[in-house]
Amino acid sequence: MNKQRDFRIYDQKFNQSLKTAHGIWSGRKSIILREENEEGQVCFGEASPTPGFSSSPLSTLIAEAVAWSAGKSFDHSPLFRSALSCLSCELWDSGEFFSCQPVHSAVLDAQSIPGIPLVWKRKIGLLPADQEILQVLDWISGLPADAKVRLDANESLNLDSLRLWVNALEGESKLEFFEQPLPRKQFNEILAYSKETAIPFALDETVVSLGGAGLLRQQGWLGYYVIKPSLLTNWEQTLDFIKTEPERSIVSTVFESPFGYEAVSRCASLAKTTAGLDRSLFAGQPFEFAEHHQSPLLPFSVGIDQFDQLWEKLR
Repeated sequence: MNKQRDFRIYDQKFNQSLKTAHGIWSGRKSIILREENEEGQVCFGEASPTPGFSSSPLSTLIAEAVAWSAGKSFDHSPLFRSALSCLSCELWDSGEFFSCQPVHSAVLDAQSIPGIPLVWKRKIGLLPADQEILQVLDWISGLPADAKVRLDANESLNLDSLRLWVNALEGESKLEFFEQPLPRKQFNEILAYSKETAIPFALDETVVSLGGAGLLRQQGWLGYYVIKPSLLTNWEQTLDFIKTEPERSIVSTVFESPFGYEAVSRCASLAKTTAGLDRSLFAGQPFEFAEHHQSPLLPFSVGIDQFDQLWEKLR
């Protein structure tokens, strides 16, 4: 079956820079793939280089996209395999395979966002532990009693500083989980330590470095899995995992373009957890869809015709 293939570069700047333990991030460039078959069915994929996770040079991804659009065979990089896998998975069907349930999202660094969301996420590992712990405890104490907090260290701690955090947070009812406190190479250490404390942990960078959440489960991980579909090479496996672990899968964005964000939000509709899909960094920008800024988020509310209209604007 003949297929029409094309690609575009999508360049997005954040409304404000995002500071994490991996550094300052002010925007992203992605490669967007579009494929249309003889029956007119259209699907999209996105290769999303992300600091601290996957840093394939844009030039490499462009070369792969040129070869792909010409129908040539080549060795795919992990990010490009992810984009191709997204193209071919059931996400771009009519939605009949999905619950299409509303997706509730955590709000990133919510102290700067008006309103009172149910789940707030805060980046940590940006200051000395003793100083930052006091700031975070003070912030948590000011939240509503029913608030839930996710603290994301982005691999910035060691076992000694992690113990300081755990001692300070022990018994804190507002803490939903502590995310990726140790470097991804220290999976065995965090696995062992997670069994010594009642503090719940989530793994993020480790999921990406191992190629998916399934291997962590095989090795006995009992915490949460932060799943970034755009950084994993097999979307079908990712969907299957979320379906089997809906209570422990946290579907998360890497601030994709609207094309990739829609695909990720559709994944999130399979989980029963609050997703990590805050999009306030792009609020008010001209190529954004209003549907992606609603709360709760409604997957499939943006149709293929709308994406094709956006696609034409990228020429």
